[in-house]
Amino acid sequence: MEEDRFMKMQNSMFYRFFDRISQLIVVNCCMIVASLCGLVVFGLYPATFAAAAYFNDQMEGVEQKTFSAIMKYFKQYFLVGNVMMLLTVPTIALGFYAIFFNQNLNMFFYFISITWMITVYLMNLYMPAVNVLYPKFSIGKKLLFSLVAACDKWKTTGLMTIVFVMWILVATVIPQFSMFVMLAVMPWFFTWRVKKALRPDTIVDPTAPIPEEYHEPVYMRREDFMQKEEKQENEEKPEQESETR
Repeated sequence: MEEDRFMKMQNSMFYRFFDRISQLIVVNCCMIVASLCGLVVFGLYPATFAAAAYFNDQMEGVEQKTFSAIMKYFKQYFLVGNVMMLLTVPTIALGFYAIFFNQNLNMFFYFISITWMITVYLMNLYMPAVNVLYPKFSIGKKLLFSLVAACDKWKTTGLMTIVFVMWILVATVIPQFSMFVMLAVMPWFFTWRVKKALRPDTIVDPTAPIPEEYHEPVYMRREDFMQKEEKQENEEKPEQESETR
């Protein structure tokens, strides 16, 4: 009876909502620490990539300590995160210069600037998740794939843009939220949506209730499933051969 009551509590929207909020707060604090380790400028993007990798592991049923996992991925993705930073920061500066400080530029320069800003923006949406989902890709291939995926999955891109605009508004009106939960919201939501769009075979819906008949995670990554199937086939072959004899 107590186990049934506990499972019902876990399946309630109230429990799952506050469980997610508490998790985001913990990851947010870890991201702040990781960002400070990189002096913020060189730490924010690697921390974001680390959070995306951590959330990806959670969606695949991998359990690990939050802080140690974030710091491990922070070191692992320090280079690729700062490559993305070096693309983004000059692009933002270029946008401010073109729009606010120089009104005498010709239309061609404005067109090139806006096109480049949109390109970098789309890469920012998809790159943290693509970096985790396709680890064997080179950095250049990940950037290109992020851009192609953003254009191909335009509905997902549109939804992510709406959420990003709302995130900007909330962070502007209530900047205190950034210290508690806002930093972790974007890597969690974007990783979830990109993973669901590109690799639905590996996704565990974080909003889905836990099945009552299971007390342990029943999800597995596609690679683990294929290995299990191959192992079962190898075990069945000797039995089939003995039967034919």
